Amino acid sequence: MTSRHKKEEVIMPKDTFFNLALPKKARLFAAISHEFSRKSFDDSAISEIVEAAGIPRGSFYQYFDNKLDCYLYFVGRIQKERNELYLSILQKNAGDLFEASKQFFTVSIMDVIEGSYSEFYQTMIEAHDFRLQRSLGHGNMHQLVQKLYEQTDLSLLKIESFEEFRDLVNLMLNIFFSSIRNYFHYQQKGEKPLSVTAIQERCLTMLSWLKYGAAKIN
Repeated sequence: MTSRHKKEEVIMPKDTFFNLALPKKARLFAAISHEFSRKSFDDSAISEIVEAAGIPRGSFYQYFDNKLDCYLYFVGRIQKERNELYLSILQKNAGDLFEASKQFFTVSIMDVIEGSYSEFYQTMIEAHDFRLQRSLGHGNMHQLVQKLYEQTDLSLLKIESFEEFRDLVNLMLNIFFSSIRNYFHYQQKGEKPLSVTAIQERCLTMLSWLKYGAAKIN
């Protein structure tokens, strides 16, 4: 039996983590979330996590190989939740990718800016910690695109192959991520960012351009 769990391309802790009592596991995850939400990956410290969780430092290494392993598990859990939401919304919309993306982006923008992980998203974007997710990124994103492809009504799209579908999803996600980055960059510069509603409207406008085109036809 392997000492590591790997499910749906999410970096998982060692088996000993899953053997923890639920209150202790929740306390450790809360400590991890708190540390990575307040500080960039480089500035965060294992010592702060174990102190907040109330566990010996040696116990940390019974659960994770190192700080990066811990960080990627935390990020992976958040990504998994978002991916599952995207797929759920797509199912509810009978495979209409554009309508599902419209609803998903609207909900996600609110969640990223004002939700329970908003401080983490801000810290990650400001510190460019998203570069660390390359250890996760390719497999995790490929799996999301594959599941979206399987559940999308392709008759609604001008798509000839999986590769074209993947490119379309990447364009859609770039619209979402650029909207989020712009919000936090304004905030980082000390300027008043747009409201959540304005960010949502801008994102949906760009999504509409992608769906219908931006050029006027004479």
